[in-house]
Amino acid sequence: MKTLVRVKKGSFPVRYNNEKYNVGDEFEVLNEHANHSSFEILGEIEPPKKRSTKTTPNE
Repeated sequence: MKTLVRVKKGSFPVRYNNEKYNVGDEFEVLNEHANHSSFEILGEIEPPKKRSTKTTPNE
């Protein structure tokens, strides 16, 4: 699962997945990386639910 985070004020720029994020930037990180001291957690992102499809036999 992923978490939406923001780089906190007073933090140095953060590099994540070869991208540079400055103070105030919001982006998605994996849950295990969300507890970094430079991140303010905004919320978890739930993956889209898969629709269950049922097939009915043709009569």
